[in-house]
Amino acid sequence: MNSPDSIEDILSLIAAAETDSLALRTRMEDDWDLYILTPYQPTDEAGAALNGYEAYTTTASRNFFDKVLDALLRAELLISIKVPDDAPDAEREAAQKGTQFLLGALAETDRRQERRGEPSLREALGFYACLRGWVAMRALVYTPKGSKDVRFEVTPWDPLHMTWAEGPDGLIWAAYKRRVTKSQIQAEYGIAVTGEETEVIDWWDEERNAVIIGGEFAKPPTKHQFGRPPVYINAVGSMP
Repeated sequence: MNSPDSIEDILSLIAAAETDSLALRTRMEDDWDLYILTPYQPTDEAGAALNGYEAYTTTASRNFFDKVLDALLRAELLISIKVPDDAPDAEREAAQKGTQFLLGALAETDRRQERRGEPSLREALGFYACLRGWVAMRALVYTPKGSKDVRFEVTPWDPLHMTWAEGPDGLIWAAYKRRVTKSQIQAEYGIAVTGEETEVIDWWDEERNAVIIGGEFAKPPTKHQFGRPPVYINAVGSMP
């Protein structure tokens, strides 16, 4: 796939993916109604509301959601780099440092989430796993310009607002839509927009990354060094 150059090309790919995934997105919207316990309304075969009937809204769906999410959040998190039983001390020490590195990366990710007023990575992914049936995140590891410290930037994405395309080796491209306030856009991208909220699209393909704000490039397609979209998306299995 050739990396798109224009806003029109990117929006066209996103629109086509939204159409193809309409059934999935509709199911996610219906699941939201079950989660927030939208009152049940009897309808006829044509879908018209039937008045005068007693209706009961069961809490079974929300109770099941809460139980599964509680189990996910209480489960023990284990990170281990396996080495052979006869591995030399140097290899064992390297594995131990690798484990500590991963734990530190997760801790830094959670601190970043906390600074933004968001739940921890585990809580966010658990919520989407139970509510959407899918989990998604964008994972960046890089050194900002002018800094010597490595930054871990793992951001949970709501699968309902995500589109993507897959090839034989995984993702070809992925995009995420979100509504962002004027002050957030100014702080994150340094640009001024009209209106209190604006749609932001974060686009990644195998070669480039672009950001579209209000229908204009805030970041034109720019080459990255990852070799693939730094995005993970997967359906939840029967044993999450």
